[in-house]
This record gives sequence, structure tokens and C-alpha cells, in this order.
Amino acid sequence: MDTLSPEALPDGTRLGPWRVEGRAGYGTYGAVYRVRRTRRILPQLVALKLARYPDDLRFEREAELLTRIRHPSVPRLLGQGTWKASPHGDTHPYVVMQWVEGLRLYTWGKERPFTSRQVLRLLAQVARALEATHARQGLHRDVKGDNILVSPEGKAFLMDFGCGTWAGAPPLTEGLLAPGTKPYRSPQALRFQWDHRREARPPYRATPADDVYALGVTAYRLCTGIYPPPATDPSLVGDNARETLEEMKPPGQLQPLAPLLESLILRMLSDNPQDRGSAGELAAALEAAAEAAGPEADAPMSPNGSRGGTESVRRPVSESQGGCLGPAVLMSLAAWLIIQIVGNLNLAEFVDPPPILEDGGTTGVADASVEEVPVPNVAREPEPSGLALEMPKAPLPGQRRPPCARFQIHIQGGCWLEVPRASPPCGESYDWKGACYYPVAAPPRTNTSEKQ
Repeated sequence: MDTLSPEALPDGTRLGPWRVEGRAGYGTYGAVYRVRRTRRILPQLVALKLARYPDDLRFEREAELLTRIRHPSVPRLLGQGTWKASPHGDTHPYVVMQWVEGLRLYTWGKERPFTSRQVLRLLAQVARALEATHARQGLHRDVKGDNILVSPEGKAFLMDFGCGTWAGAPPLTEGLLAPGTKPYRSPQALRFQWDHRREARPPYRATPADDVYALGVTAYRLCTGIYPPPATDPSLVGDNARETLEEMKPPGQLQPLAPLLESLILRMLSDNPQDRGSAGELAAALEAAAEAAGPEADAPMSPNGSRGGTESVRRPVSESQGGCLGPAVLMSLAAWLIIQIVGNLNLAEFVDPPPILEDGGTTGVADASVEEVPVPNVAREPEPSGLALEMPKAPLPGQRRPPCARFQIHIQGGCWLEVPRASPPCGESYDWKGACYYPVAAPPRTNTSEKQ
């Protein structure tokens, strides 16, 4: 009999008192199944999140954090346990949570017109969920659109506490930054990572202000269809300290929206953490704005978000996507394509990550709770057939050397181009301080001896 895999349990599989009725999705660390409790009359559908790796302590931490939080916008923890594929197999922990039917926030915004007043109310509900989390000395640490579900009734739920922590909890990962998603990092986290990139020191200590900043990025992305440029993204500054940062445009310049909403989005994105306010203060301000806003808050919005709905799981580049082409050939082709356009284009404005598992756009706690989280500077479990290329200590043969062109980054004596919104494991690109890079090929030299 074949050993069952935690990523592909067949319908009918038993995990303690729970029976599987279908898989809803999976990510880096967990697979989520629709399950019902056995030996119950009319048992309720719930979500069971099963660890892909044995003895994963993240699940115990997520369960502990959820037991501390009681809020209508946070899914309830219903149970936890362990599962073995065979009597002598490895032990995989799982957590069981309330099933929440709904759409991810960005998908919700793509599929229907919405108003500033609706956004104010949804953000207020998420801010209240963060207030409840912070009141228990907890942190979410991965607030973003894919971790917020909007129910058919218009209620927002803050999902996936797998990256969360609380005061006094022991660290589970190494690196300067805890798990999270790069576009949502606060200025303080990015500065810390850059300032101490060559030091062995304790990691950055996230605060409630980091969660608030991430909510601001989420709101900006929902209303405009694009991410705000990082307030200070050191990965865009090379070893030669060349400044390449963009200036953030107020969201109202990109999409007409109620002035009260724009003001609160900019408040959440303040560089100074104290200027952002607490989650509770923001929730109160958002609720008051939703009530006080005039008719302009009911005008339909059509953000530029049609270019892609979610910041989703990146398909591992080790999957068969290039036919017979090997990694070296794909990398060379990518480098040459990049050199053709890098002088004139900012790729971050045009490249969106590929989509993940979807079921017609409707999802539950399952999908949101297993979205793959890029984890900069963290020791990751090996993915099957994955590729890991470390940054070389010297330029590669045929690689461009400084001076580097616009949007290129000087690292270890060579010119590199960062892969937009990618985080390790980088597959066929190179890992450097929590981001992924392709080498830039040297411009071809004119061969004056070539026969015509």
C-alpha cells in the first residue's frame, strides 16, 4: 500500500475525528482540506490545515495564537491534533478552524465595482481584528489582500496567522526578518535589514505598527491596483549606495476616491510608526469616516487592478515550464531579454506573479490560510527538486560590470536585476539578502574583424 502524502489525501481519509471531503489548496508549509467531524448528526463543514513537513512547530504556534484571540473577524480555532501516514511514519500536526466562505480582498475588488465607503468599512473590520490581536500581545506579521476574505454578506475576515507570534514566544526561524511578504514590509524593517545585513545580531523585532503599515499597503493596492513603492527599500540600493527609489503618489492621483479614505491610507503608510496610530485608533477613524463621508464616497471605483488580482504563490521554477531547456539556458535567455529592456523600463510596474490554485474565485479559510509566504533570510525546508543558487562572490563570466545601467544593482562586483516581488527560494535566479536576482549580460562588443 502506497504511503499517503499530506498534500494529496484522498476523500474519506480520517485524521482523528475528522473525515476529508476534498482538498481546498496548499502552500509552502500546509495543505488545507474540507472536513467534517465523524459520528455527528449534520456535522458542520470546517477547514483542516495539515503540515506538509513533520513536527512543524508553526502549527502549534498558530493554534496558540488563535486560542488567545476572540473576535468575529478572526476564524475560530476548533481543534488541533497530529496525523501519521502510516503507523511508523512521521507525525504531521494539523489545526482545525472555522470555514469562511468568501473572496480574497483583491479578487473581490476585481470582480465587482466598489465604493470608498465599502472600503472604509472593510478596512475598519480588519483593523478591529488587528486591535484584538495586539491586545493579546500578538502580531499577525503577514497582513495583505490574500489573507483577507470578504464574505458574500460583505464582512471581512483576517486569515492565516501562520506567520504570527506573541510576546515571549521563542523564534522559529533564523534571519534578520521574520517570515512575511516583501511589498508589505515597513520602512523600519527594511532599514534594519539593510543596516545589519553583514552583522550577526538578533533579528528585527516587529511591532503592531508593522501590521498597521501592511494594512496601509493593502488599502493602497486595493484602491489603485498597484503597490506603493517601498518607503525605503534597501534592495534597490546597490553596494555603491546609488539611490534608485521612487516617490509614492497619493492614491487619489491614481484613482478618484473619497478624501477621507485617502487621508487614512496615507496615515497608515507614514514613515514614522507613531504617526500611523494604533489599530484601534485607526478602526475608530475608519468607522467614523464611513459614516461622515459625503456622496463622493458612494461613487463606484475602477482601480487599475485588472493586471492581476492577488499577490499569490509563485509556482516553483523547478517545475517543468521550459520543455527541454535546462536552467542554464533559461537563465541565459532571461538575462539577454532583460538587457534588451532594462535601460528603458521599470519591470516592477509590468510584472505580476503568476496565479495559484483557484476555484472560480470563491474561496474559504482554506486558500487564504495556505497561501505561500515568501520568507526572506529564513532557513527554508527544501522543496522537491528545488534549485538554490547563492550569489557568487565575483562576477560571472560574461556578466556586466559597473558602471551599471539604470535599475540595475551593483552586487559583488557585477550588475544584477532584481526579480520583482520574488523572495527565496529563488529557483533559477540568485539569492541575495532576502531577494532574487538575475545577472545582467555584458553588452556585446563590436567585432571589427567580422567578415561582411
